Amino acid sequence: MRARLGRNVAILLAILAGVSFVAGAFVVADSLKSTFNNLVDGLAGEIDLEVRSELTVDNIDAVRDPLPIELADEVAAVPGVGVIEPTVTRTALFIAPDGDPVVTQGGPTLGVSWNGDASLGGVELKTGRPPMGIGEVGMDKATADREGFELGDTVTVVLPRGPQQFEFVGTIGLGNSDGFAGATTAVFDLETAIVVLDTDGTVDAIDLLIESGADLDEVQAAIAEILPPRTEVVTGEQVADEIKDQVGVIIGFFQLGLLIFAFVTAFVAAFVINNVFGITIGQRLRELALMRAVGASGPQVRALVIAEALLISAIATFLGIFGGLGVARFIIAAFNAAGGGFPPTGLVLQLRTVIVASIVGVGIAVLSVLIPAIRASRIPPVAAMRPELGFEALSASRRLGIPAGMTVVGAMLFLLGLFGDVSGSFLLITTIGGGALLIFLGVASLSTAVARPVSRTLGAPIERVFRVPGKIARDNASRNPRRTARTASALMIGVALVSAAAVFAASLRDTVGRLLDNAIKADYIVYDPSSFQPLPPEVAERMDELPELSDVSPFRAIRGDVAVDDTVTLTAINPETFPNLVDVKISDGSFAPLADGGVMVYQDAADERDLDIGDVVDVVWQNGVESTLTVSGLFGDNSLDAAWYISIDTLEAVSTQTPNDNFVLAKVASGLTIAEVTPILEAAVADFPQATPQTDSEFQQQQEDQINQILALITILLGLAIAFSFFGIAITLALSVFERTREIGLLRAVGMTRRQLKRSVRWEAVIVALFGVVVGVVVGSLLGIALSSAVPDSVINGITFPFSTLVLVVIMAIVFAVIAAAYPARKASKMDVLEAITTE
Repeated sequence: MRARLGRNVAILLAILAGVSFVAGAFVVADSLKSTFNNLVDGLAGEIDLEVRSELTVDNIDAVRDPLPIELADEVAAVPGVGVIEPTVTRTALFIAPDGDPVVTQGGPTLGVSWNGDASLGGVELKTGRPPMGIGEVGMDKATADREGFELGDTVTVVLPRGPQQFEFVGTIGLGNSDGFAGATTAVFDLETAIVVLDTDGTVDAIDLLIESGADLDEVQAAIAEILPPRTEVVTGEQVADEIKDQVGVIIGFFQLGLLIFAFVTAFVAAFVINNVFGITIGQRLRELALMRAVGASGPQVRALVIAEALLISAIATFLGIFGGLGVARFIIAAFNAAGGGFPPTGLVLQLRTVIVASIVGVGIAVLSVLIPAIRASRIPPVAAMRPELGFEALSASRRLGIPAGMTVVGAMLFLLGLFGDVSGSFLLITTIGGGALLIFLGVASLSTAVARPVSRTLGAPIERVFRVPGKIARDNASRNPRRTARTASALMIGVALVSAAAVFAASLRDTVGRLLDNAIKADYIVYDPSSFQPLPPEVAERMDELPELSDVSPFRAIRGDVAVDDTVTLTAINPETFPNLVDVKISDGSFAPLADGGVMVYQDAADERDLDIGDVVDVVWQNGVESTLTVSGLFGDNSLDAAWYISIDTLEAVSTQTPNDNFVLAKVASGLTIAEVTPILEAAVADFPQATPQTDSEFQQQQEDQINQILALITILLGLAIAFSFFGIAITLALSVFERTREIGLLRAVGMTRRQLKRSVRWEAVIVALFGVVVGVVVGSLLGIALSSAVPDSVINGITFPFSTLVLVVIMAIVFAVIAAAYPARKASKMDVLEAITTE
């Protein structure tokens, strides 16, 4: 190991990086979950009971109905009740000192009530003093620091009825945190909050402490007896558990995304490590055979090779676990820099993380070296007399039956997961993920059969342009097809995943464009394109007052159960104007009866529940109110992701709190043009800077840009795996240069220049990289087609090949291949000719 320190360090780094990302994904999720749970426990510990409206659906977006403020006085009169605190939470948006709205990275923009230091909610004053009276506001310290607000500033806050100015008097935070987990928070005293947040004399919850010595169960039961229907009183512990569950779901998705990319990186690293181990052991076969000749047994040779791999992987895993702590810190810091607002987090390293990291680190190395070690142990002592013996002796049999069968089985599992009736997330992940894994393994093995002809074809133009260096590069790449295929296989996986994502995203983007183009007849879509927060209903009301707009309809959502455990989202619109704004492809019925308790149902949703025109649907709304809706029509276009349409009147009849609008649609009045109306519309909604009017074409472009951003994020996350593959190419080329030392010396002796030698090594890297890209694009495109075909036609109804993206992948492969070959090329050109010729 000491004699091959450079190669062992390279292997160690590959294992270390894979372990670091896997460990980091677990550490960041466990740390955030622990921090949030401790924070919630601390906050809930200050609350004994909470009075609130019932919520009958299990949906994170569902909103409870408000409570009349008078109920607080009735609860306060119950024997045993000590401190009581009504609370209000609504939407409020700060305007930054530069005049732009303060946006978040997906977090809400909140306006809340706060009773100062006596508050039960765990909010702590950081600087300044609590706000008091109609002209004062507080702010979370994270937002104040990030946006440059100073105490004493006059700040503008956009409220449900428009903007108002307040004096900024204090900063607050949740527990030890300076923020509210990514939300911006405007804080008012209770009386001010009820007025400026337009709650109409209601509050959202009533928190309370019981008197010392009082029995919690007795007080809870006494409060329950005086509560109106569809209202409940729960313990602070129950509230904390609900918040923990919601946080756990969000962090769980976050962790899953990180783990997927971490395991992809580890999988690619396994190919690199396996290839490097195979080559290094192949280069040591004469040494190992000499050991056999002087008495070493086959098991001793095998144990020697495995022991080296175990030692390297153990060191790499140990360092990788600590590297995972650094990765976790980096991830949390990156999200905080982007406005995530995570609280100060102590890193949590659980035993499970250590076990998983050890399996990934040590397991990859042992599995990678196991087969080469077994084959090396079978090398006869007489092989010491054969200097040509090398990597090929460790390679698998040329029979292609096993990899072909593996590929077929993988494809069947992959398609079964996509198109079969597979229920349960575990089975779905097993079939799709396991199938993709087998496909990659099978294709990597099968690619050896085509490596020689494909690499010669790819190298032909290079040979014609660069002549002797190009010919040598082409011959070297095709001379050892197994090495070329195995070196390129790691790159193939990364490129395949990027290609699959690109095909899926391009197909989705074009489908969304076509569907929106066919469905939307409105001239304007008004929404918040920066943080995607809902708009106050006041925006739609002001638009509806404009004579320059002929048709206006908001797009509001409420949840309800249409059967046991069948929660759906019902979208409230104006049934008179909506048909003029959106063409949902009505197959039967109409929107007109919606005003009388009707509901329009998407055809697939109706078929799933065996509904037809005139059928009655019993709905238990999210607040527990029960009512019936009559199916008034069926439609076939779900481009706006709304399967159930009701009227605004129906929503207001069952809910005492009007939800905010996802967006508002509008059409220009007859005789006017968009150019004429746009400035009028912008002036009408100017008090709400988050409300951005866009034409239908601008809206479509915005949706396409969002898909492109998601694809870019996926590509960046997969970039580490692709970087690993080029790391593997660099190592393989370096080992190849070492293996061909005598050959390189002879080439230099007969007149090859250093420049020609460098070019030959660089272009060999390009040929190997292009081979991996070609195989990866083919495999990835097929996977992308399968993924695109598996989703409903309402989401993707055609396949689009992103030629520009794929061409960019090829160009980047050439660039990075040249970079990867820089060190091996320089190493080859610096060799002493005489020493190289005399090398055994």
